[in-house]
Amino acid sequence: MSKNELQFRTEDLTLEDVGKFFVETEFDRQTIDVLKSKKTVVLQGARGVGKSFLLKVAQKEMDEEFPNSKTLAVYVTFNKAGLLQTSDPERFKHWMLAKICNRIIREARKKGVLQNKSSVFATLSSGADDEAIASRLETLWTSLEDAWKNDSAPLETDSGIDPEMIKDAVEDLCDQSGVRRIALLIDEAAHVFIPEQQRQFFTVMRDLRSPYLSVKAAVYPGVTYFGDSFQMSHDAELINVNRNILEPDYLASMRQIVIRQDSTLEKVINRNGAVFDALAFASSGNPRTLLKTISAASPLNTTNAQRVMKEYYRDTIWSEHSALADRYVGHNSVIHWGIDFIKHEVISTLRRGSRQAGDHDKRVFLWIHRDAPAAVKEALRLLCYSGILHEAGTWVVATRGLTGTRYMLNIGTRTAPEADPVSATNQLRGSISIKRFIEFGANHEAYESIARLDVEKMDEVQQEYIRSQLDRSVDLLDLTAFARKKCKELGYDTVRKILAASETDLQKAKQVGPVRSRRVMNTATAAVMEHLSG
Repeated sequence: MSKNELQFRTEDLTLEDVGKFFVETEFDRQTIDVLKSKKTVVLQGARGVGKSFLLKVAQKEMDEEFPNSKTLAVYVTFNKAGLLQTSDPERFKHWMLAKICNRIIREARKKGVLQNKSSVFATLSSGADDEAIASRLETLWTSLEDAWKNDSAPLETDSGIDPEMIKDAVEDLCDQSGVRRIALLIDEAAHVFIPEQQRQFFTVMRDLRSPYLSVKAAVYPGVTYFGDSFQMSHDAELINVNRNILEPDYLASMRQIVIRQDSTLEKVINRNGAVFDALAFASSGNPRTLLKTISAASPLNTTNAQRVMKEYYRDTIWSEHSALADRYVGHNSVIHWGIDFIKHEVISTLRRGSRQAGDHDKRVFLWIHRDAPAAVKEALRLLCYSGILHEAGTWVVATRGLTGTRYMLNIGTRTAPEADPVSATNQLRGSISIKRFIEFGANHEAYESIARLDVEKMDEVQQEYIRSQLDRSVDLLDLTAFARKKCKELGYDTVRKILAASETDLQKAKQVGPVRSRRVMNTATAAVMEHLSG
């Protein structure tokens, strides 16, 4: 289809790329303007919907407007927060504060509002200049990230700072440099499946708020724990990032998302308009999913689109969700129950209704009673994280005046089981009503197998599992027999021991140079990271 490679992830894009690929909708503009405002914001959306992209667009615009607006955008990613799973509750807090403060100093230096040897942030480090403080904080948060390699080693965890000190330092920076305020854009803010970290983050987010500093945080739906001290209605504005597939300009904007990345695709998309529209509609407003399926369907035609829809929405999307059970064993039961529930209760019911009525059942929404078991709600929240469902209203009134939560089913999963998913998807378009949904009451028989599951104990199981990954034998790693043998000769017979060593240590073995030592280290790191990253 094209010689150009479509980019699926924002972290692979420069700010210049972000500006070039941005397709603005009314919702996007409203969201970006709020991100640039003084408001504290929680940006919520499933994987791939564009949270990071919107943060980056806001950063780019604030950078360009800085000479006039004097609003300093500071982008921070917490994507390595999962490395800080530890018995020390303070470790994550100080890692977070150190990283935030370091990024503020670095960004202020880049914009020229902190001069050499200045000491605006001196209160954070016994009068040292800002550059020395930034360097010390960077050393602290990187050492905290690396501490998971050897959790028993002694480690300095206290950054010596707290939110009040950061607020005072930011106010001093603004007073002395002419900066009006700082907008802190935090990506991957609340790492999935680590509730204690999430509660700590939102407490800090609330405590950092001031006339000179506002926090905007990107989080996942359904799996974010705000804690008792953070109240969304009082402490932040919640923005759900979901492209409305029923909007009149939905298909046009999705076309532009692809064409902006590769203009050579415009002709083939126009020539196969119905095929593209089916893929765009099936993606349910998720740009990453659309880009992946368009790329996989190259060259774009009906046959390839049929194949890709069957592969992705019948298999891939479910296997990706199922893989969460391998990483988060505490949630194993609810993850697999959720898959069975959607496949065999929801989708099968819709298909059965279509056959009996002699027409396609146009429903794509389901409704769950507010008193459904906690494990059921947990399963549905995890499906929202994966993009198989998305929440489409709370306290929705159903039959007999009962209230519950409405969810929209991913369109691709709804139509992929059909013999001709492209046609089935296009037939569904224009006939969907948010008022029509399948209802599941408080005690539906489908809940029976997990109704008594204790959700609170899931995270305890998870912590034990992470530790078990570090104790895996080198024999279980994807290494050559030669590499495994050399690791054992040096006494590095577990993942933990390899990670506690350095590449130089590994090179002490005969015939192991920089290349082999790097491969061993990368493999060991990957063995743990795949179980730490959501």
